[in-house]
Amino acid sequence: MSGNDFAAFLARLGHQVRETESGAWYDASRWFLLGIPSHELRQPPDAELKALWRGRTLGARYTTPLSAPGRMSYQIVCDDPAYGLETLSANTRSKVRRGLKRCEVRATPAAEIALHGRQAHEDTVARQDRAGILAGRAWQTFWSAVGETPGMETWGAWCDDKLAAFLVTMRFGDSVEFLLARSRDDTLGNYPNNALLFTLTEEMLVRRKLREITFGLESLEPVGPLDQFKFSMGYRTKPLRQRVVFHPVLAAVLRTPTVRGLCLRWGEAGTGRGVFWRKAAGLLRFAEEAGV
Repeated sequence: MSGNDFAAFLARLGHQVRETESGAWYDASRWFLLGIPSHELRQPPDAELKALWRGRTLGARYTTPLSAPGRMSYQIVCDDPAYGLETLSANTRSKVRRGLKRCEVRATPAAEIALHGRQAHEDTVARQDRAGILAGRAWQTFWSAVGETPGMETWGAWCDDKLAAFLVTMRFGDSVEFLLARSRDDTLGNYPNNALLFTLTEEMLVRRKLREITFGLESLEPVGPLDQFKFSMGYRTKPLRQRVVFHPVLAAVLRTPTVRGLCLRWGEAGTGRGVFWRKAAGLLRFAEEAGV
């Protein structure tokens, strides 16, 4: 997959994609840009960032080298060419074996996941308090775009004729990014996530001999249990910096104690305030910790 392929995928989903000298950006949330692919490091000069403020843009977030300004952070990766059951703990090996015994892991067309995967999606976003993601027509639009995009693959773990878990991958050169992972509540006891992640990790690193799998950046929100699961499956943190830059006008507003306090308080209020305020508080914390 090329950067243009991914940009076209996002455009199919209705996102606005912008190109600058350092690479592409898209509106990951309303009026806020994220560099894409998110794991690729960049160092846009101030003049380039200033150009981003034209139009309805309130801020930008991107990954940057350890030598550049930004908050110390990480991406979650696996790059062990000898990955296998013996590289995992005894407890995790047991879960993987039970998952492989109880589930069939196979490549699954996007259209099939669109038909059978909605329960896994709804259960996962409910567990994570992220209701509303890919709701309504957006569900079919997403899977149609996945099916039309070169370099994307879809895999599923099937248990008792149910799509217990699924995962979407995107290949960039000699590395692959795991984009979306979902699983059903009523099949978790069969360990479909362990079976699926183990099979795909071994497939990418050992059989296809790719250099690295990326499975997300440090989140703006607290997601400790999700990260711990990935670490238990042989993934690790790879240090980098994340930089959050606000539009100068918004930055001035956020420096006022009242607005800053309100944003952080609502973001830490839990489920009552929703995803928007949790992410807003996370952006503010990331920017402050980097001294912005």
